[in-house]
Amino acid sequence: MSERVESKVWALEKCSGCGMCVALCSKGMLYWDEVDHPARELREKRLGLSRLTLDSCTFCQKFCEEGCPRLEEEWTALLPRHLVSARTMGIVKSDEPNDVIKNLLVAALSAGLIDGVLMMDMNPWTLEPEARVATSVREIVDSLGGQYLWTPVLSALNQAIFEGGLCNLVIVGTPCVAEAVRALRSSDNERLRPYQDAIRLTIASFCTGVYFPTLVNDFLTGEMGLAPHSVKRLMANPRAGKLVALLWDGSSKEIPVEKVEKYTRRGCAVCDDYLGESADIAVGTVGAKDGYCTLITRSQVGDICLQNAVNFGLVETVDEVDEVALAKAKEEKERRERAQAFDKLLVLALDALGDPRKRAEIRQEYVRLYEIERPAEREKERCYVTCGGC
Repeated sequence: MSERVESKVWALEKCSGCGMCVALCSKGMLYWDEVDHPARELREKRLGLSRLTLDSCTFCQKFCEEGCPRLEEEWTALLPRHLVSARTMGIVKSDEPNDVIKNLLVAALSAGLIDGVLMMDMNPWTLEPEARVATSVREIVDSLGGQYLWTPVLSALNQAIFEGGLCNLVIVGTPCVAEAVRALRSSDNERLRPYQDAIRLTIASFCTGVYFPTLVNDFLTGEMGLAPHSVKRLMANPRAGKLVALLWDGSSKEIPVEKVEKYTRRGCAVCDDYLGESADIAVGTVGAKDGYCTLITRSQVGDICLQNAVNFGLVETVDEVDEVALAKAKEEKERRERAQAFDKLLVLALDALGDPRKRAEIRQEYVRLYEIERPAEREKERCYVTCGGC
């Protein structure tokens, strides 16, 4: 495993949980063990009566670094090409982001633009979130879609590309999933070319954070008394600060976000992307016209996918979006970027314990974060403190 990933991401609890490093690990050493980041398998070899622990990561190309979205200190947002309010058309008109995404996918698959989808879903029998590879219209329609419950969707990337043979793949997930794909696309390592060539499009839902699956049993069932199989879908309502549980009987339960914050992945605390700024298409509720959801395209393939769905009569769009509301949603990004800066300051401080030359760098970063202005001149004759700042 890359020391950079371990020290810069895992040790600082910044792992997004996207699963890209698990998929790209060429030696198959990484796996999920219900923790905040992947675990590394320790393999042993017997020599006579001795057991030697093998170091499988020393002579590795470290593909995990190529696709980790958290190793990039700051992502530059892809510029929006189209900003519209959208809803589904056809038998059922819906403004739910999940339904709009489904219709985009159905239209793309029907037109031959794509041959499969890797997406988040929920097992209807166990209510456990899972990554699902869908290759037919029925599989797309039957999926429950994203539930704001964490699942490492990209861990199934090899299943989709190498086992399923998909070569025009759409990946649907959270903004950090789109960032991981963007990191992968930017790599110049030829051995990652099969992944780059196979992924055609990324679609991200607006995201305020994802929750551990224990939220269902521990809170919805244990504290709220809801029967586990009565929950159809979870939806976030950032404008109201609520998490909404939609039930199969048509009713819903609103939950204040602060009551379920303890179930949030720690890595979400440093995420600086609410609006899917690295995805080809991003869909969410913030800023949309009543009865619609907001849809943003950020690439040519995103434009083509949207126009195709409109041509099929599966999606309707109007040029009416509250950009002020979107701007307010992005304000949280600045706060999280500041949190990341303090993480960096902590790392610098630890490094400086063994390298005095880095103390000046820490001092500069401290001044920048706290916006401390040093006076242009000091009256040294009145200063009796040997602080070293003169």
